[in-house]
Amino acid sequence: MNFVTRGVGAAVLAFALTGCATADNPHDPLERFNRAMFSFNDAIDQTALKPAAIAYQSTLPSFMQTGIGNFFGNISDIWSSVNNLLQGKLDEGVSDFMRVALNSSFGLGGVLDIASDAGMPKHKEDFGQTLGKWGVASG
Repeated sequence: MNFVTRGVGAAVLAFALTGCATADNPHDPLERFNRAMFSFNDAIDQTALKPAAIAYQSTLPSFMQTGIGNFFGNISDIWSSVNNLLQGKLDEGVSDFMRVALNSSFGLGGVLDIASDAGMPKHKEDFGQTLGKWGVASG
């Protein structure tokens, strides 16, 4: 095969795989809204969020990024604790509550993760798991 034949074959294959993305789907009455919302979100992501994330990664030292991650992780431990308790996992719920108390008190408001160093594991639970535990079907 020469270069032209391969190029034409690749173009035909690419065209065949693209499909028709403009037709309305009768199974999705919100398709036009979803497409408009995706375009809006993508534009915001490309113009504001991605440059901010690149600046964050390139300018902040890694120890500061870790501290910020620890702070927000400490906040998420509150919700994990509540969800563990609602699921009947008392040991994990109390453990996560103690993680929050320890990291908030001695870890500079959660910036330092002292609880992990003290051997207190992190339990990631969310409300979807809680609903599942109580018999609510997914979806």
